[in-house]
Amino acid sequence: MAMTRGAAGIAAVVLMATAACGGGSSKPSSSTTSNTPPSASSTPSTTGSPSTSPTGTATAGGPADPTAAEAQIKQNWQAFFNPNTSIAAKAQYLQNGNTLGPLLQGFAADPRVKQVSAAVSNVAFTSPTTATVTYALSLQGTVVEPNATGKAVLQDGTWKVADATLCGLVALTGNTSLPGCS
Repeated sequence: MAMTRGAAGIAAVVLMATAACGGGSSKPSSSTTSNTPPSASSTPSTTGSPSTSPTGTATAGGPADPTAAEAQIKQNWQAFFNPNTSIAAKAQYLQNGNTLGPLLQGFAADPRVKQVSAAVSNVAFTSPTTATVTYALSLQGTVVEPNATGKAVLQDGTWKVADATLCGLVALTGNTSLPGCS
């Protein structure tokens, strides 16, 4: 993941609460969530499920319907980084979100998270199930990093923020021993 010093600083400030996740090496329990794909939604939800849409049969270079996939990535990515999205919903927008509960709890516990948002400006498919996402990171509505990059992955029929993207942001705080991020 490539980020400039400005984004790294913002990410560090915003994500300091993740230190509360502890430094243990055990994986969090997934007993409170399920692997059932979320239901469809036509607009980003702050309490519901991520947007899902048929993507058809994947091709060698990208999904069969790259336009629909890109729209879903943008919608789900924006919802994940929306300050008003609940922790339960964030888990549905995040790859392996059902195993990263403590990380998401720490992420959401910091009141500064309510001041950060992201808007996707570009999606480049690298395979039928992965994409590189360029997004603008904003603090209190002001763009502080216009060209941050991360990954989106297709999991259980839904395009989600890659867990490596969130783990990478959190690692910028200096916490390299994160539950679910190894």
